[in-house]
Amino acid sequence: MSAYRLVLEHRTHVGLVRQSNQDYLACYPEQGVFLLADGMGGHRAGEVAARIAVDSAAEVLLAGYARDAGDALQGMMLAGQAVEHANLSLRAAAADDAALEGMGTTLVLALFRPGRVFFAHVGDSRLYRLRDGVLHCLTRDHSLVQELIDQGVYRHRREAHAAGIGDNILTRSLGIRAEVEADLAECDVKPGDLYLACSDGLCGRVADTEILRRMSLEEELNDMADGLLRAALDAGGRDNISLILARSEPAG
Repeated sequence: MSAYRLVLEHRTHVGLVRQSNQDYLACYPEQGVFLLADGMGGHRAGEVAARIAVDSAAEVLLAGYARDAGDALQGMMLAGQAVEHANLSLRAAAADDAALEGMGTTLVLALFRPGRVFFAHVGDSRLYRLRDGVLHCLTRDHSLVQELIDQGVYRHRREAHAAGIGDNILTRSLGIRAEVEADLAECDVKPGDLYLACSDGLCGRVADTEILRRMSLEEELNDMADGLLRAALDAGGRDNISLILARSEPAG
């Protein structure tokens, strides 16, 4: 990272209700890479799915870093290849073990290069950016609720929830189908930008306004991560909670 360095902090917590943690994450600050997954499936298959997705996608991203894939086209291709490799790895694991059949997972990943970040996601794990006091969600949930809102059936989530539509119905995930459709995008990176990747144990329980308040309250990433985790637990902690905070700082 020639123009800046990436400082990372992360948390993962089983929550207050679940018996196991089906979230999984990985951070590679030197390579400008982080990944987060929220698995699903019985008999601990969700835990396996999340780990396989993160580890296999990271393998592709880190190999790409070693080849110094720096331009925009390479960055986008690398993010897409990482998601495809993760999906193939999940399908292969399920084919080899009947206990893993039907497992799936969300995935959100980011690949930082000087002045740019390339990111991909499948499912409802999110990536946010905080810049100049404005929190912007860079991803859009692949969920039934979000699709119905986009189609104008409901005006907002509260209305969909009142109609009995839950947030847990995904329209896209890894591992379920032979081919996966990921959303790929990129944006500029400026020193001081703050990024948050999280599972829906945070963003599905805590409003964006409260996430912004917690991110603005503390300067140190360690304290900020603790505050976000506490907010999710205070909201009931009914799901696993995972988050990654990344700040771009001037190099040197």
